[in-house]
Amino acid sequence: QLKEKDTSGTQGVATGVEEYKLNLSIGLQLRTLLQKRGFKVVMTRTNSKVALSCIDRAKVANKANADLFISVHNNSTNSGRMSSANGTAVMYNESDESELGSKRLAQICLEEVTGQLQSRNRGLVEGDSIYIIRTSKVPVALIEVGFMTNQQELDLLRSEDYQKKAALGIYHAILRAFEEGY
Repeated sequence: QLKEKDTSGTQGVATGVEEYKLNLSIGLQLRTLLQKRGFKVVMTRTNSKVALSCIDRAKVANKANADLFISVHNNSTNSGRMSSANGTAVMYNESDESELGSKRLAQICLEEVTGQLQSRNRGLVEGDSIYIIRTSKVPVALIEVGFMTNQQELDLLRSEDYQKKAALGIYHAILRAFEEGY
């Protein structure tokens, strides 16, 4: 089950690893890939010192008048305890029913990220309970790359190679979305 996160994200109880650091690493690598391709990228976080609230993140995304809104996260069990739960899921705005809307974008992201990482496909998750999803004015996909409460997956998430693969999967998803007409 996916849950709303505060601005710092999940912190593995047993590991002390902070989610935002993993997310930021993937996001910065994704930004580099996109900028090399000529995309203008607006990030809601670029360092470990400045954290925006969910409300402010949504405002930044909407003010930018972006074509797409991609939010990178990592999952955990509700208890925060280590478990066998693993894999990638993508949340979307279920209110956006357009053909090239949030659900289609989320499906593309899920396919590309799980393909790149060879991670378990946990499917699409309706995300209107999440503030940044329900208030996004553009197609949005919140990607839960993996579980920080699964030791094997956490070890992968902490590796630079795996983070690069995650960024590459999201990059390919964005390219594919634009090829499809976004």
